[in-house]
Parts: sequence; structure tokens; C-alpha cells
Amino acid sequence: MYSMEQMRSGQWYLPGGEEADAQHARTFELMRQVNALGNTDQPRAAELLRQVFSNSEHVPGLFAPLHVEYGVNTRFGKGCFMNFNCVILDIAEVTIGDGSMFGPGCQLITVGHPVEDAAKRAEGWEIAKPVRIGQDCWFGAGAMVMPGVTVGDRCVVAAGTVVTKDVPDDCLVAGVPGVVKRRFSKDA
Repeated sequence: MYSMEQMRSGQWYLPGGEEADAQHARTFELMRQVNALGNTDQPRAAELLRQVFSNSEHVPGLFAPLHVEYGVNTRFGKGCFMNFNCVILDIAEVTIGDGSMFGPGCQLITVGHPVEDAAKRAEGWEIAKPVRIGQDCWFGAGAMVMPGVTVGDRCVVAAGTVVTKDVPDDCLVAGVPGVVKRRFSKDA
């Protein structure tokens, strides 16, 4: 098995091992507590999220449930928000800029599996690549960002979009796969 550092390296790895398993257990227990609050105690939820996202200066506003794999690989800017049922699979680093918001059911995915090598896929090999979200972005319900993708500042990602390629600043992205539908004027 591989260390978490090796898992974050962008190279193929087999998941698991003591360090990863311990971090999973810690994060899953903390997220169980966050989600059990049922959005009734935001100060307590924020306290728990600071433990989950222990390497982040800020934590998001939240309508639980939220599903997080590790937490230690995710960093939020100020004023972020995640609506019901968002998912963060953060084997690699996830960086979210100030003021970015996510509608219900959004997913940030850093991990992939072999597509063409069935034997390697059956053995459980994975590869992780970072996801970067710029400042002041809005993600409609059910939007997904796939491994290795950067979304620029001030972007809108339409509901149901699957973002598979980098997106420049000031764009509306929609579709499966996501494509730039238009660019926003910086004067608007």
C-alpha cells in the first residue's frame, strides 16, 4: 500500500494503508457528527469542519449532509458555501477560492481509475490529480469537476455539467462534457 503523499503524487497507486485508513476513520466519524446535527447547530458544525479541513484557514457555510473522503487535502477560501449532498473526494489537493458556492449534489472528484487496462482496474489501481476552483464561482445543482481540472475565477457552471477540461476566468460552462458557452464581460 501507499502513503498519502504517494497517493497525492499524480502517480498510479493502490489505495489503503495505515495512514490513509486512519485518516478515513477520523474524517468519516467527524462527518457523521456534522451530518447528524441536521443543520440545527451551525457553530458546532463549523467547529467539527475545522477538524475535518484541518489544513484550511477557512471552512464553508454548509447545508448538510456533506460527504468528504479525507478533508486534510481540501482548502477553502473565505465565504464559500456548500449546499445539500455535496461530495469532495480529495485524495489529491482540492483548492476552492474565496466566495465560491456549490448547489445541491455537486461533486469535486480528484481520483480516477484505469480506463483501458481491465486487469489494473480489477486490482483496484487509482490515480489522483488536483482540482482547483477559482474565486467567486457558482456551481449549479449536480455539477461535477473531474480530476486534474482548474476552473478559473468568476465562472458559472450550469446544473448537471461535468467539467473535464480547464475553464478560463469569466465563463459560463454547461453540458456533458462541459463546454464554454459564453465569456462574461469584465465590466458587467
